[in-house]
Amino acid sequence: MSQGHEQFLNFIMEKVGENDKDGIKDLLGEDFKKLKSGSFTKDDLAKTQEKLMKVVKPETVEEVKKAIGTFAATHVK
Repeated sequence: MSQGHEQFLNFIMEKVGENDKDGIKDLLGEDFKKLKSGSFTKDDLAKTQEKLMKVVKPETVEEVKKAIGTFAATHVK
Protein backbone atom coordinates (compact mmCIF):
# COMPACT_ATOMS: atom_id res chain seq x y z
CA MET A 1 0.00 0.00 0.00
CA SER A 2 1.37 3.39 -0.94
CA GLN A 3 1.77 6.17 1.59
CA GLY A 4 -1.10 8.08 -0.02
CA HIS A 5 -3.38 5.06 0.17
CA GLU A 6 -2.47 4.55 3.80
CA GLN A 7 -3.22 8.19 4.59
CA PHE A 8 -6.59 7.92 2.87
CA LEU A 9 -7.38 4.70 4.73
CA ASN A 10 -6.47 6.27 8.08
CA PHE A 11 -8.59 9.34 7.27
CA ILE A 12 -11.61 7.17 6.46
CA MET A 13 -11.10 4.93 9.51
CA GLU A 14 -11.46 8.02 11.71
CA LYS A 15 -14.81 8.77 10.09
CA VAL A 16 -16.57 5.39 10.45
CA GLY A 17 -18.06 3.71 13.47
CA GLU A 18 -16.15 0.99 15.29
CA ASN A 19 -18.49 -1.74 14.04
CA ASP A 20 -17.80 -0.84 10.40
CA LYS A 21 -14.01 -0.49 10.43
CA ASP A 22 -13.11 -4.05 9.43
CA GLY A 23 -15.47 -4.08 6.47
CA ILE A 24 -14.34 -0.70 5.23
CA LYS A 25 -10.69 -1.61 5.64
CA ASP A 26 -11.28 -4.72 3.51
CA LEU A 27 -13.24 -2.73 0.92
CA LEU A 28 -10.54 -0.09 0.56
CA GLY A 29 -7.83 -2.75 0.54
CA GLU A 30 -9.49 -4.34 -2.51
CA ASP A 31 -9.80 -0.92 -4.16
CA PHE A 32 -6.12 -0.20 -3.57
CA LYS A 33 -5.20 -3.55 -5.17
CA LYS A 34 -7.27 -2.61 -8.21
CA LEU A 35 -5.60 0.80 -8.33
CA LYS A 36 -2.18 -0.82 -8.27
CA SER A 37 -3.10 -3.20 -11.09
CA GLY A 38 -4.72 -0.42 -13.12
CA SER A 39 -8.17 -2.02 -13.08
CA PHE A 40 -9.94 0.45 -10.75
CA THR A 41 -12.87 2.13 -12.53
CA LYS A 42 -15.29 4.98 -11.98
CA ASP A 43 -17.91 2.32 -11.29
CA ASP A 44 -15.70 0.87 -8.52
CA LEU A 45 -15.38 4.37 -7.07
CA ALA A 46 -19.15 4.92 -7.16
CA LYS A 47 -19.80 1.61 -5.40
CA THR A 48 -17.22 2.37 -2.73
CA GLN A 49 -18.57 5.86 -2.18
CA GLU A 50 -22.10 4.50 -1.82
CA LYS A 51 -20.94 2.01 0.82
CA LEU A 52 -18.91 4.63 2.66
CA MET A 53 -21.80 7.09 2.81
CA LYS A 54 -23.85 4.46 4.64
CA VAL A 55 -21.30 4.04 7.44
CA VAL A 56 -19.48 7.33 7.94
CA LYS A 57 -20.48 9.42 10.90
CA PRO A 58 -23.18 11.88 9.80
CA GLU A 59 -21.15 14.91 10.79
CA THR A 60 -18.31 13.83 8.48
CA VAL A 61 -20.27 13.13 5.27
CA GLU A 62 -19.29 16.33 3.46
CA GLU A 63 -15.66 16.03 4.52
CA VAL A 64 -15.54 12.44 3.25
CA LYS A 65 -17.23 13.37 -0.04
CA LYS A 66 -14.61 16.06 -0.60
CA ALA A 67 -11.77 13.64 0.20
CA ILE A 68 -13.20 11.04 -2.19
CA GLY A 69 -13.40 13.68 -4.91
CA THR A 70 -9.78 14.64 -4.37
CA PHE A 71 -8.73 11.00 -4.31
CA ALA A 72 -10.68 10.29 -7.50
CA ALA A 73 -9.17 13.27 -9.30
CA THR A 74 -5.68 11.86 -8.82
CA HIS A 75 -6.37 8.12 -9.05
CA VAL A 76 -9.31 7.45 -11.38
CA LYS A 77 -9.20 7.96 -15.12
